Amino acid sequence: MSSIKTNIILNGLNTITGIVFPVITFPYAARVLLPEGIGTVNFLNSIILYIILFSTLGIPAYAVREVAKHRDNKSLRDKFVVEILSLSLMLCMCAYVAVFLMARFIPQIHSNQTLFYILSLSIFFTSIGSEWFYQGIEDFKFITIRAIAIRTLAALSLFAFVRSSSDLIAYGFVMVGTTVGNYIANFIHLRKYISVKDIEFKDLQIISHLRPALKIFALYLITSLYLLLNSVMLGFISGDEAVGFFTAGNKISNICLTLITSLGTVLLPRCSHLIKSGDMESFSSVINKSLNLTMTLALPITVGLMLLAGPITMIFCGPEFSESIPVLYISAPIIVFISLTNLMGIQILYPMDKVKLLIIGASGGAIMNICLNIILMPPLGAKGAAIATFAAELSILVIQIVLGRLYYPFKISELIKWKVITATTVMGIAIYLSQTFPMSDLGRLIIGFSVGITVYGVTLWILKDQMLFGIIDLIKSKISGH
Repeated sequence: MSSIKTNIILNGLNTITGIVFPVITFPYAARVLLPEGIGTVNFLNSIILYIILFSTLGIPAYAVREVAKHRDNKSLRDKFVVEILSLSLMLCMCAYVAVFLMARFIPQIHSNQTLFYILSLSIFFTSIGSEWFYQGIEDFKFITIRAIAIRTLAALSLFAFVRSSSDLIAYGFVMVGTTVGNYIANFIHLRKYISVKDIEFKDLQIISHLRPALKIFALYLITSLYLLLNSVMLGFISGDEAVGFFTAGNKISNICLTLITSLGTVLLPRCSHLIKSGDMESFSSVINKSLNLTMTLALPITVGLMLLAGPITMIFCGPEFSESIPVLYISAPIIVFISLTNLMGIQILYPMDKVKLLIIGASGGAIMNICLNIILMPPLGAKGAAIATFAAELSILVIQIVLGRLYYPFKISELIKWKVITATTVMGIAIYLSQTFPMSDLGRLIIGFSVGITVYGVTLWILKDQMLFGIIDLIKSKISGH
């Protein structure tokens, strides 16, 4: 079993390429397809993601936990994988009934039904993709190599085939190609781990997994309800262009968020395994290190995005997306909110099987989001959706802190990292002052980023922050080969 440090490095590399990919491709796509084209694709894809949500019924998250628990028992693990794949394919067939009905009877979908059918390919390949298996056994080496190869092919395809605003079909193929390519590779590679020759198919208990998976599905349904519903409601209320503005602003903040929440992908199987084995001391150590790293990254990234929202949006999306600037500014703080809820929820409460607490928190956020969307979307459009998301994520964080405080291996007061707050404040002042000089958007971004990261690092070093010194020591040890 790989070490946590190795897994974090591998997953970090995977995450970095996942960040670089949209940084390279989305600016090109945004300039070619314009807000309306981006909005059309994202509107339809949000509906497809809803269908995937209902067709998976929480199975992926449930399967990660169960594979991690039984990774040392190959016969039980093989049987479990076959059962989950069989259940996923059964649910997939039901999902395509919904796809055909929507394409036939909903006008906004019917007018783009070819694109809708192309995007729906991800439903089938998600059902056989088995991403949950590789996360459960912590095979992050395979996940990383596969993802980098597929992303490279997808980027080359985008530049080759998407040349004008009418190339929505080609863009749809590129979008779905990333998912399809990853999951085909997963399914083929599964033969290395799974053997079906000793499995008695009459002994399979396929339906038995529905009930435990449905508990997790309730959480994912409520969470996704407002995350995906933003684009769907915005499309019906304000049109595809508003969806385009919201997508662009959200895309930028989500790219940064991915860097931090990827920790949960690495630590969920490890935390589940430690809790099952009763090693709570190691569990507490892992979580406290994760908390320190999360806050060290989340706070400065949030402040940096808010102060550099203008030049980032202009360079990343182009002048046509100027209305995305306030969306990014409003959305940036959710990086801190979601990073903490991910830590407390996915890394702590979920492995402890406290799913009910997570459902309560997500329900509060969903109600807040939907109500504010109804009130704010008509007059404010994309900005209204951003405000609703901000309020929803903050309410989820507050609810999780209140309800889950008895289970966290740290005091709530430890969420406040004074050295990080001090360094971020100094960094924010430095970035703000650097933006007062007349220069191009690219110059503002380069100077702001360089000043910010330098001032933040130096301030943490002056304050003798242990997390910074730990990272420096880790890098030194890797370079020296020890």
